[in-house]
Amino acid sequence: MKDKYPGWYPKSAEEASTLWDNAIFVPDANVLLHCLRHPAAVREELLRLFEVLKASLWIPYQVGLEFHRNRLDVELGAQDAYETLIKDQEAILEKARERLRQLRAHPTISVAKELTALDMFAGDFRGRMIAAQAAHPVQQIADAVSRLTQLLNGRIGDKWKPEQLAAVKKEGDDRYSKKIPPGYKDAKKDGGELDKFGDLIIWKDMMAKAKSDKRPIIFISDDAKEDWWWIHKGRKLGPRPELIEEFRAGSDQDFHIYEFSQFLRFAAARFPEIQAGVDQVEKSLEDDERARKRQSEAAEATETQARVREVEDERDQIIALLSGAPGPSVAATTVDRAALRARLSELNLELKVLSPPSDTPASASEDLADSLPNGRDS
Repeated sequence: MKDKYPGWYPKSAEEASTLWDNAIFVPDANVLLHCLRHPAAVREELLRLFEVLKASLWIPYQVGLEFHRNRLDVELGAQDAYETLIKDQEAILEKARERLRQLRAHPTISVAKELTALDMFAGDFRGRMIAAQAAHPVQQIADAVSRLTQLLNGRIGDKWKPEQLAAVKKEGDDRYSKKIPPGYKDAKKDGGELDKFGDLIIWKDMMAKAKSDKRPIIFISDDAKEDWWWIHKGRKLGPRPELIEEFRAGSDQDFHIYEFSQFLRFAAARFPEIQAGVDQVEKSLEDDERARKRQSEAAEATETQARVREVEDERDQIIALLSGAPGPSVAATTVDRAALRARLSELNLELKVLSPPSDTPASASEDLADSLPNGRDS
């Protein structure tokens, strides 16, 4: 049975060991970028790991392209963080100062004393940020890029030709519509084929490399989306079973995927030269992952708020049309009341999904919609 459904069975320790002995290791762009994000000691350990793997290291052209496209965002984002943090902290403290200034007579709080304390804290924080900014390791990070470049020389796939991109776009549209992994979670990206179909391009290149070299592939990625991972009740069990089966069918080779922190633990067990720094690297990776999740949650919240405003605006316009309230002139005969009421119900349902009931005035609009006459104006 295992031969018929290979993707649904976790690898045994013996199978994993055999895989590591023969595999080509393919780090994703997000993994390569870790060499630029972290403190010097962690950066050095990461580069040491790639040097240990050098003989079996390889990346598709698309991975290298994504690394270079995102590299400056990582580098300049780190450099801009000092001024951004100073401004953000000052804005927060200014709110606290204003609250203190508005405080009327109080039996224990000294407004003047607390204002002075806030000013001292702000000055101390600003001083630390300016000192850190002056010590920013611009040259050391440039050196890390140079080392990565040297490590990957001769170990990068070929750039896709225009006709290949046209073919993958056609195939990708079909795969994504059917939610065939990988890459369908990027279906809404609008940056062109290299953004929308980047994961699919990487997938195709890995299969071709495995087939030509007659070696399995271990993909190392911090992409946590379900179009790569077999996720059961919140637990990542390994690559999607469909991926393992498609990979074997297309290359006659095995495929496995690791998150970087997980890969690091397995690598440390096999390569003694990197064992000493594993704990430090893993902690830095975990801190970075928590920060990434906070960023993602904040971005999702902002996107949700924007969508709520859009839905509320459309809902209010429909209510105005149905109730005959003054507003943009629309000929009465052109107002399809049944269609508007149906659309209003859709918007109210979306608002319930987007916002907690206590925050959404959808119920009021539902009551109003129920009170409006049915049918078409005539």
